[in-house]
Formats: sequence, structure tokens, C-alpha cells
Amino acid sequence: MEDAGLKVSGSILLYRLYDVAWDINLVRVEEKVRDHKRQGIDRKRFSKAFEFVNPPLSLTLKTFEKDLRGQQYTVHVYAKAYDYGVLSIIFEIPVKEIGITEFQVITGNLEELFPEDFSRVLTRLVEDLGDALYQVSPSRFEEDYTIYYLRHLNPEKSAKELPSLFDIGGLLLNEAGERPPSRETKEELLSFSFSYSDSDLVVLSWDKALVLEPSGSMDIPDLLEFANAQLLELRVYDDMLDRELDIINARIAKQVSPSMWKIKRYEELASKVMLTVTDLTHITERIDNSLKVTEDVYYARVYASALSLFKVKEWETSVERKINIASRVYDMLYRMIANKRTELLEVVIIVLIALEIVLFLINKK
Repeated sequence: MEDAGLKVSGSILLYRLYDVAWDINLVRVEEKVRDHKRQGIDRKRFSKAFEFVNPPLSLTLKTFEKDLRGQQYTVHVYAKAYDYGVLSIIFEIPVKEIGITEFQVITGNLEELFPEDFSRVLTRLVEDLGDALYQVSPSRFEEDYTIYYLRHLNPEKSAKELPSLFDIGGLLLNEAGERPPSRETKEELLSFSFSYSDSDLVVLSWDKALVLEPSGSMDIPDLLEFANAQLLELRVYDDMLDRELDIINARIAKQVSPSMWKIKRYEELASKVMLTVTDLTHITERIDNSLKVTEDVYYARVYASALSLFKVKEWETSVERKINIASRVYDMLYRMIANKRTELLEVVIIVLIALEIVLFLINKK
């Protein structure tokens, strides 16, 4: 199956996405970082497929050298800042005229060689951005993704020929310590293949993708990164809602027998619940609306398939369900407060009537 004479040129793109703050002021980031640009879609024929509400900001950082399998490689470093609190760090490892067998050897478990490098770059970037990050609170969640980005094949081959030239399934699915994927699994992977022309190809998996793009456009990698950023934030807010609901339930359990004299406590709790619902509804809507698919074209198909593969809709459903639970808790607390206020008002009326009667009897004497 493998064509030993095939050589590839392009790059290996390693992504790490981190939730670092409640939100990021992109205007302040532009003021702090000299080498930056706003995200956009390159190809004009696809430019109507998407609308960025507030495009992420791309940053060029310092390169470094890395020994990979006994050979020195230059690693270009980039970052993207998303207004909803995500920082994405990208390591680009260029490869030129490398045999396909050697390419597969280099890519094997490559991600495991860079954890300290990602941590170092992230720490420095957070420090440099400073007050551009609002409510800095790095979560325990992160997303990683790898893209094998090929620009040129030597000898030139069509996109249709590529699956027969080397083991794409093995490249995208092999994991350290795991059994090699079966033929059926590899064939199923190819159902997530897309081509706009005979010269380009995209093959998606859960944590890796192969992109053949002779034009050099970075649109597909950017869209896959964007989908991962959405997934990351939904995971973060799903976990946040779990913790908030646990806190709310614990506080309600401590106040099992509500008293009309403790209305203030319930008002505080209801206010906290309402604030949680409002904040998370706002941020999830901002994530969902950050990139709009406006036409059913090639990019839209790839993006929608990535969202499906990453199960973004399932995470959205989970977050929405928990927001609805919190909203029902607020309604329950609101009704409870209203009932206690009514009871308190009735007591006050009775006391006033009794006082009026007493004063009447005193004056009569």
C-alpha cells in the first residue's frame, strides 16, 4: 500500500487550547503585542460561508529548536486569543521533501515530546498579556489537536490517490500503548473525508486531521481550531454548572425549613442562581454565535462535520439542560420568597389590626 518513493512537504501543526480567563480584551491584546492579525477566511470563493462576530487575534511568537528522533527541527510558535477566554498555542514544524515512511516515524506520538514547551509558552504569554485577561482563572481543562498539513507531494498525486499511497488511518488513529486500529475502523475514518477539487483533501478524526492543500491556505486548520475552542469552552461551562448546582443544592439543603424571618437568605441565594444563569447563558450564546455558517458550501460541510465528530452539540445540550435546571431552581426560590413575603404581610396586617383595636379600647376608657 505504502509508496516508498513518495515525498511530502508541508508542516506538522500541534495545537493546545487553554481556558485562561473569563474573557479577553482583544483590543488590549493588540496594544500589547506588535506582531498580530485578525482571523479571517482566505479564499474569496468561500468568504460568504462564514461570518466572524469578533474574530480571534493571531499572534506570532518566538521560534525555538527541538530535537525530534535525533534530528534538529525549527519550531515556529503562534498563538490565538479568543474573546471568550481561550488562548490557543500552535507549534508548527515544517517538513520538506521528506519520505512518507520517515514522516510517519516522526509523527508517531509526537505530541508527548512537547508538554513542557507548551507550558513554558503559555506561562509567558499569560504574563505578557496581563490586564488584557479579565478574571484570570486557568481551568483544569484543555484541548489538544494535531494536523498533518501537506502542501506538496513528490511525485504529484491527486487527492483520490492519497489513501492508496500510505496508511492514513494508521497515521490518524494510532495511539501509544493501544492496539493498531482494524481495517473496518480505518475505513470508517475515511467517511470523514472531504475534497473540493482533485488536488485537495481533508480527513478528520477526533484528535488529528490530515489536510492536503497545495494552495497553502490555512482556512481548514483555522476552522478545526475554532471548533476545538468551542468544545473546550462548553466543557468548561458544563463543569462550572455542575459545581454551581452542587453548591446551590447544598445551600438549599441547609435551609430546609424556610422561615418568613429568613427571607434575606433566600433572596441572596436566588440572586446568586440568577447571576449564574445570566452569565452562562450570555457566554454560551457568545460562543455559539462567534462563527456563523451562512451558506452550505465546502468549508461549511467540513466545519459542521468537525462539530459533529467533536460532539459539540451534545455538550451544548448538556449545558442548556443544566442552565434550565438552574432556572427552575430560581423560579422555585422566587415563588418561595413570594409566599413568605405574603405570609409576612399577612402577619403585619394582623398585628396592625390588633394594635388598632387595642388603641381603640384604650382611648374608649
